Amino acid sequence: MVDCGAPCGVIIVCHGSRGELASRQLPSRMRDIAEAVASQCGGRVEVGWAALQFNRPSLEEAADLMAGRGVGKIIIVPLFLFPGRHIVEDIPGLISMLRRRHPHVEFVLTRALGDDEAFLSQVAGNIAAMIGGVLSSSKGLCRVAAAEAIERQSMDIIGRLLPKNLKLSPEEMAVVRRIVHASGELALGRLVKFSPGAVVRGLDAIRDGRPIITDVRMLAVGIQRLAGACRCPVFCALDGASSAGHPPADTLAATGMRLFGDRLDGALVAIGNAPTALLALLEMVDRRECRPALVIGMPVGFVQAKESKEELVKRELPYITVPGTRGGSAIAAAAVNALLRLFLEKAGGGAGPVGECPDGGGSSGP
Repeated sequence: MVDCGAPCGVIIVCHGSRGELASRQLPSRMRDIAEAVASQCGGRVEVGWAALQFNRPSLEEAADLMAGRGVGKIIIVPLFLFPGRHIVEDIPGLISMLRRRHPHVEFVLTRALGDDEAFLSQVAGNIAAMIGGVLSSSKGLCRVAAAEAIERQSMDIIGRLLPKNLKLSPEEMAVVRRIVHASGELALGRLVKFSPGAVVRGLDAIRDGRPIITDVRMLAVGIQRLAGACRCPVFCALDGASSAGHPPADTLAATGMRLFGDRLDGALVAIGNAPTALLALLEMVDRRECRPALVIGMPVGFVQAKESKEELVKRELPYITVPGTRGGSAIAAAAVNALLRLFLEKAGGGAGPVGECPDGGGSSGP
């Protein structure tokens, strides 16, 4: 049991197994899941697990334990793909019994995991990754290959494994492939969202030599080489904020983004870490202080990241984003580099192998 000292409890219910190997592994794996859920909920809930059959604790035992600890609301999450008999009949029957036994506790049953598109995308991505491992495996010792050959082989595998019904333009698909390549997560291929004409707007900004503005240095460094080849200056919000100071209630990234002011007009803005930087940018857009050519909004995390991206897609603003908590500097850089590569290819220039390090040092401030 993972005790977070909160009046709300969660019980993750699996089927259970009578098999010897599964019975040995099941408790530790379920505890790992419970601990991960508790961590991602920020310590607001007490998380436990139970098995319907063959293993302990049973759902009744787990619920009795939580109720005895003063939990006033218990959320029961079935670890099942589809709403079969266990979810439709067995678990509701047990909940009815538990409500009579603990009349002061509210019991809530969630839907099956298979009803969630993001979960199914993750499952599909994991399966596809295993298939990719089989496709790319070879007999004997694995030998070092040239960067170009590794990149080409990776892109071939990603191209074969990505769904064929994504309804993306070739340019959008090129961005998606780069994001998948950088993350190693095929499930992201189904999640990347483009506003209409986003890639075109980004390529136009690159053609005009517009600045690329990032929230953090890691992202700035990751795009430096190709941006230089395209003659697009790169600036990082943290650099200006570090010297200017920032209000106590604000973050460095948000302060640095605001310092750019109308220099954000027509710029390509890439945010891969700080949701506060994205929110600050959107506030400026709402006040008509600036209008970027394209926003690559991919902040990562469990605080404001999901919400900031939801705000981004509400604006009539060109964007590329990955909804939810996923993101990060690596995939934001991959999206920017994909656009830079597309421009160089159209202009007849080479982008170089993916394994090369960026040229030069960091970025300049506001």
